[in-house]
Amino acid sequence: MNIQNKTGKGITMSKLIIWDWDNTLADTRKAVWAGLQDLVRFYNLPDITEADVLNVMTSHRGNFWQQRFGENIPQAVEFYVQAYRQHTDLVQPFPQALELLKAVQEKNIPQVILSNKNEPALLEEVEKQGLISYFSMIKGTVDFLGKPDVNFVKPILEKFSPKQVILIGDGISDMLMAQNIGAISILVHQPNRNLPHTYYAETLSDVQKYLESLLNEGINE
Repeated sequence: MNIQNKTGKGITMSKLIIWDWDNTLADTRKAVWAGLQDLVRFYNLPDITEADVLNVMTSHRGNFWQQRFGENIPQAVEFYVQAYRQHTDLVQPFPQALELLKAVQEKNIPQVILSNKNEPALLEEVEKQGLISYFSMIKGTVDFLGKPDVNFVKPILEKFSPKQVILIGDGISDMLMAQNIGAISILVHQPNRNLPHTYYAETLSDVQKYLESLLNEGINE
């Protein structure tokens, strides 16, 4: 279910910003690691590595799940979602996140979150961080559909009918989604610059510089 849907259906916007959440606006790595550790310990599997965390955070239902759980992925994911939610006190917005969201909001440009995180957990987390009011829509996963499948973002694109989409994220799923929908992409907080992207940003301060230039090219109709 999509909550925070504030604009009327069928309104055409000149620009739309799509944010990823994990490792883009919020530093969730510690919480992800803790949730995954709970998961593998429950299944008596080897401890989590940094590579495992990176794979889970950047690739929807990626190699970690396939290699560790095979046919038991649905049950493992369900356990992980609940385990992760016990560690959300470890989540913190990145520096400049609030300032950046406010700056975009002042331009009356809609912002949405598109995340491969479980949707109820995502909504709970964004609200807990006090950022939910900055987004026109927040969409997470409720089944196995996620980024980079175009069908996952289709309700958002139909809602806003934007002439230009700017997608900001940290993972391969984000960058492939941007390619699939013809969006401008900004890759942030990701050391692997070989991922397809339009712009690369080390920090959200760098993202803000790109957005200032891109958003000044025109305003919403």
